[in-house]
Amino acid sequence: MNGMTPEERVKRARTAQVQWAKEGPASRCDVLRRLRRGIAEHREQIVARICEDTGKPPLDALAGDVLVTLEQMRYYESHAARILRRRRIGKPALLYIGARFYEEFEPQGVVLIYGPSNYPFQLTVVPMVTALFAGNAVILKCSEKTPRVARSVEELCRDAGLPEDLVQVVNDGPENAGALIEGRPDLIFFTGSTENGRSVARRAAEHLIPVVLELGGKDAALVFADCPLERTLEGVTYGAFSHAGQVCVGIKRLFVEQSVYGLFVSRLASRVQGLRIGSDPDSDLGQLQDAAGRARLFAQVEDALQSGARLHVPQKAALSWNTPIVLSGVAPEARLLVEETFGPVLCVAPFATEAEAIALANSSAFALSASVWTRDRSRARRVAAALNAGSCAVNDVIRNITNPQAAFGGNRASGYGRYHGEQGLYTFSRIKSVMLSSGWLPREINWFPFARKTLERLNAFVGIRHNAKGLWTAVRRLLLFACMLGVLPSVLAS
Repeated sequence: MNGMTPEERVKRARTAQVQWAKEGPASRCDVLRRLRRGIAEHREQIVARICEDTGKPPLDALAGDVLVTLEQMRYYESHAARILRRRRIGKPALLYIGARFYEEFEPQGVVLIYGPSNYPFQLTVVPMVTALFAGNAVILKCSEKTPRVARSVEELCRDAGLPEDLVQVVNDGPENAGALIEGRPDLIFFTGSTENGRSVARRAAEHLIPVVLELGGKDAALVFADCPLERTLEGVTYGAFSHAGQVCVGIKRLFVEQSVYGLFVSRLASRVQGLRIGSDPDSDLGQLQDAAGRARLFAQVEDALQSGARLHVPQKAALSWNTPIVLSGVAPEARLLVEETFGPVLCVAPFATEAEAIALANSSAFALSASVWTRDRSRARRVAAALNAGSCAVNDVIRNITNPQAAFGGNRASGYGRYHGEQGLYTFSRIKSVMLSSGWLPREINWFPFARKTLERLNAFVGIRHNAKGLWTAVRRLLLFACMLGVLPSVLAS
């Protein structure tokens, strides 16, 4: 780790953070605006490095990594000062006479961010800049599989004039990644597999460090008979096989209404077979580059086939990593449906009723995102509300999570916590509640000395305020004021 211990990194970051927090949201936005413009200016170099590190086509790198990041930054530039400003909050008027309350937002301090390799720019820079907008310092652990992207982030932060040590970029291997927690940062933000997320959470718990986990998904797409057929075919194909299936919110499970199941699966198989594979600008998806990931996915597919699954794509029984895979009849206990998968594999199954579709979608331990495909808006809203997922799209897929104003995160085995939108800044902030009392009373009724008369009057107050029914409701306010007038003299006379 460049010769520095985790403790030394956190200490240097904490020194830089104190001054950065004093700048205030408006000044921080001015600095981070330079960072955004630097990203836009050097976007072609960034895209090239993303493609070299990941093997994805340039369009996916530009749209999925760079553009999403720029839009999130632009949103915070315009709204961070408003979102983070002090806000007045209410109170029960009779219980807090002469007092008012407000909340203010403070930075967490030093944030340790773990980034993944699938979208190595977006999924590291977006949490990084969100933390910075909120006034934090960042130790950014990029994936060891994406060293060129890590170098780009470091160069961009330096060229934008960010204070020294405010952002420290490392891309050490897994053997050193966990050690960063021993530096005791104030917050950890982890994006990656559920297995690794559990490990980070356990280690952080030893130091009582709060953690936000953005983990894997097993997203379901529910296709009803009245769906816009051509759009749905294109959307499902993209949602399942974008970036060779290495998308946490990609479609992994497809459920199609029985009456159109045969037609839809046949059309889907033909469309998937026409996808172009490569790394040039005219390619649709790249190949899996991680050998260990390929081996794991191959074992999961073989397990499903041995349990009776049917192979639709490729049509030949011999599997090839040069083509996406579509399976049906996958057993519920098969590894493909139980474990996290990260590759171009889609499992399809029919359903008879809306209730069955919802039950199938909710049967997974993962609950990151989902999509519903139907022309019936009432059904779309009803089904979306019933799905256990952190987000849901109707007649669309993946694009919904790129809205910079919409919160994003998962449930259950897909993690916890939210970022993007206003919630992103709140995630990287601590809320402090402050009460301002006028101090005109000599003491409050709950202070010493205790007295029987005060107890009796306060007891009457509670009864009127919380037991009033029927006609009592109409006169409750008058009685409360009268009751308080009876309590206050005993306070003032004490």
